[in-house]
Amino acid sequence: MIQILLILLVAFSSVLGCATANLTKGQIREDLIKALNNIDSYCYKMQMYMETSISGEDGKDIVKSSGNAYVDVKNKRIKVLINMNEINKARSKLTKTEIYIFDTTEYLHLCSDGKWDNWVKFEVSRDKFESENQVEKQIKLAVLSKIKSLKAKDNYYLLNIEPEKEAFWKLVMEQEEEHPLLKLLNLDYEDVIKEADMNIWIEKGILFPIRCVLKMRAIIEGEIMKEPFRMTINVEKVYKYYDYNKSIALKLPEEAKKAKVYEEEWD
Repeated sequence: MIQILLILLVAFSSVLGCATANLTKGQIREDLIKALNNIDSYCYKMQMYMETSISGEDGKDIVKSSGNAYVDVKNKRIKVLINMNEINKARSKLTKTEIYIFDTTEYLHLCSDGKWDNWVKFEVSRDKFESENQVEKQIKLAVLSKIKSLKAKDNYYLLNIEPEKEAFWKLVMEQEEEHPLLKLLNLDYEDVIKEADMNIWIEKGILFPIRCVLKMRAIIEGEIMKEPFRMTINVEKVYKYYDYNKSIALKLPEEAKKAKVYEEEWD
């Protein structure tokens, strides 16, 4: 009798554990937003591949980029390093960019084809930091979109998201303003974006993102100057997040402290 009771107790505990350990779609929406409030800092690595082609033109334009960032959420400071290689039928161009955002000031250091320009700085809005806070942007889009599936693994949840298309475009393309071609051709994001896929890996317990993969296929087509126009865009971005809430002491390089305010040159 005692053995039977022990077996039943173990079985009941296992069922109860499964029911309480894994979150539902509704629960994870609420808990992800709460988890954002517990993030004071983090780091990430990013890789991107974008391929663009226009009908009637030979070849494709390809952009490959990689980068890493150090994000101090608490003090609204960020450091971003980006390597970008632009490849088309004419040539390839390699650029390196170093960016610091401290509250409402952005510092920029650009290297093109091996030559570094002088540091410049800009005054930016208080929203600029939020626009560079990838974790917050991705989580907010995920909870506002349709969660197609939620899979619970040993140490993480995998969320497959069907994102709202306009917000997804802005996230992937890093464009807050409406794309000029969409405006010119009077197109809607719902029609332009043919495929939008978003997968996020969330660590169990603390519910912080550890990986995010974004894939988009878009076709912009219509008539320009009474001629048919068709542009195809394929993009894939991968983010890997780490070192949450570890101390990040971001300091400006000495040369950046001497940066001049950027002034656009007019011909």
